[in-house]
Amino acid sequence: MDVQHAAYLFAIAVGFVSAGLIGSVWALATDEEPRLVGLFDPNPGLLTPLRVLAIVFAAPTTILLDAFDQLIDRPIIGVPVFFSALVWSFFQGVFILTQVFGLT
Repeated sequence: MDVQHAAYLFAIAVGFVSAGLIGSVWALATDEEPRLVGLFDPNPGLLTPLRVLAIVFAAPTTILLDAFDQLIDRPIIGVPVFFSALVWSFFQGVFILTQVFGLT
């Protein structure tokens, strides 16, 4: 494995870890799980912008959990969902590494 592949895996790991931390903090603070269904809440409140941010940044873990369920039941749907979670986590990890830590 060369350095470029290690950097890709590191970005994916950073994305998943940050998504898990954000989702856990949101669940502890509000007592609700950050699921993608929460984006379509018919009764918006004062916490709606924070809810949207929490859902968007916690999405790789929720998508990955859904992908594991789909891989067991319907592998044709589970594989693309699994790879979409990996891609989302990669881009989130790249965003965090470049914008927060200043790595290029």
